[in-house]
Amino acid sequence: MDDITFRRTIYSDPFTQDPEVIEAAKADPKKHAFWEEIRSMESALQEAMDIPVPEDLADKLILRQSLSDYKQTKQRRPWYMALAASVVLASVLTVGIMTQPSGNLAADVFAHMSHMEYELNKGGNVDLAMVNDKLAAYNGQISDGIGEIISANYCYLDSIKSLHMIIKGENGLASVFVLPSQASKGVDESFSNDEYSGASFLLESAKVIVVGENTSQVNELTSKAKQLLSFSI
Repeated sequence: MDDITFRRTIYSDPFTQDPEVIEAAKADPKKHAFWEEIRSMESALQEAMDIPVPEDLADKLILRQSLSDYKQTKQRRPWYMALAASVVLASVLTVGIMTQPSGNLAADVFAHMSHMEYELNKGGNVDLAMVNDKLAAYNGQISDGIGEIISANYCYLDSIKSLHMIIKGENGLASVFVLPSQASKGVDESFSNDEYSGASFLLESAKVIVVGENTSQVNELTSKAKQLLSFSI
């Protein structure tokens, strides 16, 4: 895929799961970095627009409308009140739509697996203290023994800020994702595609997702993650 087509596709849908886009990102680190930048910007924009609706908004609107109806029982309601009510309703509906998930969590997990070889080729590993600094955002920590952590970076899975750790073990590369526990409904306890297998579990206040090339690798890393990761509520 040429650079112009790649960029047009990403601009139109930053969370696309187009196989050609994924393959192009795997083959070209520059394309991969550009995609990550646009996806992060889109997620940040969605977060900025995620304005919570007050719990008592409906009650306040009903009370205001009831008082207005009482005062104007024998009068025709002015046109501007109907317009105002329409604007409020549209705003509430818009906020509700914007806070819905933007895609499929498992699909985003698989898309992020393309980073692994790229991170390995960069060389080096990540200090455990640095990993724990990032896990602190989820009230978590990890003990030594999970394997060589070659990368630990924040990413977005279906607009949810997550920590992606790439682990190098005896059976090759695998990934561990840490998300807030509220994301627990976004992915099954076990899932897979043609290339990877995955498992997810709740651990105190966090959702942990483990993904690798085969089930045995995932089971082994999942067992280690349950023993070595801990979170406080």
